[in-house]
Amino acid sequence: MKHLQKPKIHKIETIARSRLFTVEAVSLEFSNGVQRVYERMRPSNREAVMIVPIIGNDLLLIREYAVGIEEYELGFPKGLIDPGEGGIRGR
Repeated sequence: MKHLQKPKIHKIETIARSRLFTVEAVSLEFSNGVQRVYERMRPSNREAVMIVPIIGNDLLLIREYAVGIEEYELGFPKGLIDPGEGGIRGR
């Protein structure tokens, strides 16, 4: 398999901020000379947690409203870790 060369990053610019994310414009140049600008969301300094509840051979999901798609969806429970809280790790 041919080794893939990572694109060269020419510039990273913060274009928006919210309480949860920073949106960055990343100017890239690929090995074939093509240049593109992509936008990415970076999390704030807060950490998050996701729980994968397993009972026997079953995974439990919750139904919650996803504002991005304006619909309810099934997913694992998740949320932000508040200052002073720690993530719990278990088996």
